Amino acid sequence: MATRQYVTFLLKDEIYAILVKEIQEIIRPPKVIRLPLVPDYVEGIANLRGEILPVVDFRKKLGLEEKELPTRKVIVLQHEGKLLGISVDRTSQVIRADDGQLEEVGTSSNFVSHIIHGGNERLYMLVDVEKVMEFQVQNIEKARVNLKEAKTNKVKSVEEYIQIVTFEMSGEEYAFPIEEIQEIIRFAEPTVIPDVPDYVKGIVNLRDSVLPIIDLRLMLGLEATNVDEFTKVIVLNCSGMKIGFVVDRIYEVLRIEKSRIDKPPSLISGDDAKRIKGIIKMDERVILLLDSTALVPEEISSLSSVEEKGEKEKGGMMNAEQYVVFKVGEEEYGASIEQVREINRMTNITKVPRAPKFVEGIMNLRGEVIPVVDLRKRFELETVEKNDFTRIIVADISGKKTGFIVDSVVGVERVPVDKLSTSPELIAGSESSRFVRTVANLGNERMILILDIEHILSEKEIKRLETTMERISEGGKQKVKKTTGKTAKLKKAK
Repeated sequence: MATRQYVTFLLKDEIYAILVKEIQEIIRPPKVIRLPLVPDYVEGIANLRGEILPVVDFRKKLGLEEKELPTRKVIVLQHEGKLLGISVDRTSQVIRADDGQLEEVGTSSNFVSHIIHGGNERLYMLVDVEKVMEFQVQNIEKARVNLKEAKTNKVKSVEEYIQIVTFEMSGEEYAFPIEEIQEIIRFAEPTVIPDVPDYVKGIVNLRDSVLPIIDLRLMLGLEATNVDEFTKVIVLNCSGMKIGFVVDRIYEVLRIEKSRIDKPPSLISGDDAKRIKGIIKMDERVILLLDSTALVPEEISSLSSVEEKGEKEKGGMMNAEQYVVFKVGEEEYGASIEQVREINRMTNITKVPRAPKFVEGIMNLRGEVIPVVDLRKRFELETVEKNDFTRIIVADISGKKTGFIVDSVVGVERVPVDKLSTSPELIAGSESSRFVRTVANLGNERMILILDIEHILSEKEIKRLETTMERISEGGKQKVKKTTGKTAKLKKAK
């Protein structure tokens, strides 16, 4: 008669057991990344030494009341190459039992297959790991196909338009074409290089590559403000060399007609004329479009050989995807840069009666009325007051512009393809499985949930949104007709 080892654990007043061979390890509760619109028993995903570990609150999964305990542990299960963490009140001991001590239970229990009769009339409920893992039913290959299709169906840019990233320096607005931007990162104090101009701040290590840092404000003869939480570094590819340029703050990502870019006036001459590609006038705003190729100082060109060597060793980051990274609640999300048409600061939003609850209202985007979805409401998170960090990301949903309110935009980041994993099978069947198809696992407990913006709304929700917009449009037409009719009567009275 075979004898096997079991790990026992407690949930409320009951003792459960799992075969030792089905447990990879037992860990303290890790930092988890919450997933939107998943069952409440899903705690989220964690980074387990480079692997994505879905974590489930086993108390909630079994219908027990929620309770935070300092003794909590996470048991990492392994079954047919898949991992799953289940959080329990506390682990107890390792026991040995032979087959004669097992008694099969009825089918009423979802996860308990047998009872183990221990000594002193103690009973242990044996967890059927296969049944626990059954809700991870999403086929990995299918997820990969979905991911491939999502990339194939990216929004294609139109030739007569250009996307730009606007930013502030000394109270003025500047911009770079988005295709020249590798990523946008937080400012970190660089290592100083001796005998260089004051605008060359030094170098930093960016994924094992040397990145020269230039204070663009000083380089252009502007006043440099103190570093704060808004200060960003725009990483450009300047003539094959990566350089980080310090700016005061990032404003927006805009999609504008190329015809709106005027040539710099003749009074701008010398180096300034070389550095300015054009001038963009938008309402009362004037944006100077800079030429990155004219911003490479000779003093740091010698670093290019070091940079090239580092890039070759790292594969040059050529096999990477570019994402706009933003926060909703406590978590970071990403959207393909090609799915994002533009990013705007918070503006006036008009409430719409009888609109879906996740619709914040409508906004005027340069003469075009578009719906605005609050992602906090869409993800069923607690609503908060909008502030200076709040942004509206504009994307296409079924070929129509739609705005999405996010808490803040972190920046634009390039993520190596080998850091992207298909979304955990744990969320299969939940609403979020439709639009969370990929997870960027960047290490140091940092993970970014990559969204497929086109699928954030279901077909039913898109139809409701379209109906709402049609109602608004019809209301506007009726108002025009009514006004026109009154004018006609007045004229007739005269």
